[in-house]
Amino acid sequence: MKNISIITVVYNNADFIRRSIESVLSQRHVNIEYLIIDGGSTDGTISVIEEYLDQISVFITEKDEGIYDALNKGIRRATGDVIAILHSDDEFCNEHVVLNMMKHMEKEKSEFCFSDAVIVDSSSGRIMRYYMTHYFKKWMFIIGWMPPHPTCFIERSLFDEFGLYSTNYKIAGDFDLLVRFFYSRKIRWSYLNQVTVKMSTGGVSNSGWRSKKLVYSEINRSLKSNNVWSLPVFQLARYAIRLMEVIIKPKKGSCD
Repeated sequence: MKNISIITVVYNNADFIRRSIESVLSQRHVNIEYLIIDGGSTDGTISVIEEYLDQISVFITEKDEGIYDALNKGIRRATGDVIAILHSDDEFCNEHVVLNMMKHMEKEKSEFCFSDAVIVDSSSGRIMRYYMTHYFKKWMFIIGWMPPHPTCFIERSLFDEFGLYSTNYKIAGDFDLLVRFFYSRKIRWSYLNQVTVKMSTGGVSNSGWRSKKLVYSEINRSLKSNNVWSLPVFQLARYAIRLMEVIIKPKKGSCD
């Protein structure tokens, strides 16, 4: 089985970073290179991280130019054949997620693998949306829809071939990266039919109408820069999908 590096980027998130760290460290039957990139937190986040330093492969704390700059720092330091991103307020659903994803990638001989996620209320843990991806098709990037970033397991070779996250985006750098992957050539991708990640509400792309306006603009800019034809109005279809995700719930026990 290939080696994996998991990267967590954080800035001032002392309230939630612990559960993200522990969800990575709890993964069974797989060796993980774990990297945490902190942007110079001042709220106690660093103290929490320091409790786990003997189990963290790389820890960097310094000022950065935003989330995508921080992610790029982690990728440059990572040595794994496969790279995954787990944000500091997200967590794996169970202790077998990484093993299941890696086995699936090996079985399908895929360079890129993703799965389902649930978006939960950060306080109560109640499921707010079921981020399903079994119906994914490449054309869906045209409406601004993409597989959930924290569920993506990516072969290092794709970063070597297509580059890292663009720091020209504040919110849609992950969208831009996946557009590059899927529209530059026919990559070998696969889907694992499992809910693997709990994503907390309040992420940067969902925090108010200003952020929604910005992500709308950045998605259109990314599509245009990657020579993918679309119209801004197409993004309305993405909100129809989100409405469906609110209505449909995952099977009971799928992310205990």
